[in-house]
Amino acid sequence: MVEVIDLCTDCVQVITNPICPVCFSNHVTSWLRDKDLPKEKIIKIEKNLIKLIISAEDTPSNINCIICGSKRVNLCIYCFTLKATRILEKSIEEKTFNEFKEDFDTSIWRI
Repeated sequence: MVEVIDLCTDCVQVITNPICPVCFSNHVTSWLRDKDLPKEKIIKIEKNLIKLIISAEDTPSNINCIICGSKRVNLCIYCFTLKATRILEKSIEEKTFNEFKEDFDTSIWRI
């Protein structure tokens, strides 16, 4: 039997930039704090990101995160960013959302 590793569980592409959901969510949260959003909005977004992390970690992984070293990378950065984008789209104003899309542009990672 052939073992398939290093594939995103959503798009089934090879994960070339393995960042775990926790580290990526921390990065998004730090970005949000720099935008001077109301604390209530940030807390709401963080709760939704935590749900995304829990969902992403449902599938076991053998891929180590390049930031923290944990073995919980099973989504490529493109798919995780897409899911985070959907969360933010409903929670922040358009100007800030456009800044997020620019700062977290995933077109360079998409195959």
